[in-house]
Amino acid sequence: MHILFICPTRARFDLATPASEGLGGIESTNLELCRALARRGHAVTLLTRTERVVEADGVVNRPLEELRGIRADVAVSSNDPRLLEGLAGGPRTVLWMHNPLPVEKALRRGYLLPILRLRPDAVFVGEVAERAASRLYRFRSREVIPHGLGETFRRAPVSDGTSRDFVFASQQQRGLERTLRAWQASGVHGALGGTLRVFGTAQDSLRPAAARALGPGVTFHPRQTAEALAQAYRGFRAMLYPGAIDETFCLAAAEAQAMGLPVVTLGIGALAERVRHGIDGLVARDDREFARFAALLARDDDLWRHLHAGALLQRSALAWHRAALLWDSLLLSRRDAPAAP
Repeated sequence: MHILFICPTRARFDLATPASEGLGGIESTNLELCRALARRGHAVTLLTRTERVVEADGVVNRPLEELRGIRADVAVSSNDPRLLEGLAGGPRTVLWMHNPLPVEKALRRGYLLPILRLRPDAVFVGEVAERAASRLYRFRSREVIPHGLGETFRRAPVSDGTSRDFVFASQQQRGLERTLRAWQASGVHGALGGTLRVFGTAQDSLRPAAARALGPGVTFHPRQTAEALAQAYRGFRAMLYPGAIDETFCLAAAEAQAMGLPVVTLGIGALAERVRHGIDGLVARDDREFARFAALLARDDDLWRHLHAGALLQRSALAWHRAALLWDSLLLSRRDAPAAP
């Protein structure tokens, strides 16, 4: 089967892009899934914003501008259904829903009519995202297939828990202010010398509310490659992250868990399913409990070891070969299935 993946994000990248450039979640997951499906014997073409043709790992990466000239059995577009219309040969169409799609956004971006005309299959990356998607979208089918994790986070040596440092590794608008307030309220820095390590946000770029919440025991670090981040995670105790309503999977939390870091969260958005309370992290009901759970996990070694063992289960559960198997089942077994009513 020839599968065409269309990744229309603004990022300019391809299969040969150096790991040091630190690709975003949509870009990296397209690369990983294409490789995994190629290992299963499929012919895979990936279209990205590149000016060259690159062949590697059984995948052919071509410029996005070549879209209309490529024939495939199945076409998969990340977030944008408009690119699935008018394709050569009339392939089966799949919309890979990386981000939430409220109806207002679908109307504003011109996504609604293509969805209604094509009725593509929809693949969501989590149950929270699938439940949130309007039933107005008359998809042919709705499947939930979680992402996998890169081999870096599944194979690297893990945290031993001796540190009392916590990590925040998301965009600052996704709860950094709340996290900074919880960190100060936890008292971990004053009592145990722990530090909150903030990745991907510069201190001089903090929004006013986050700047006001900043106190002692916080350091800021630039965005890292996967290899550098995995190395850093070995020296941390846990991740402190409330979650965000617009997040559908949260690779950052899954990567931290795969490195043995329990996640302390408020369970907002995808964190409601990414973190299982008492198994691989702690889910707080309010900000006071968010801070209390951070302090508890910083002090209680038995609790940390219990949650650490649960977090490491993500190494086997979230593998790209498992995700590719589920995609394979969707693409093959339902190829001639009638559309859902």
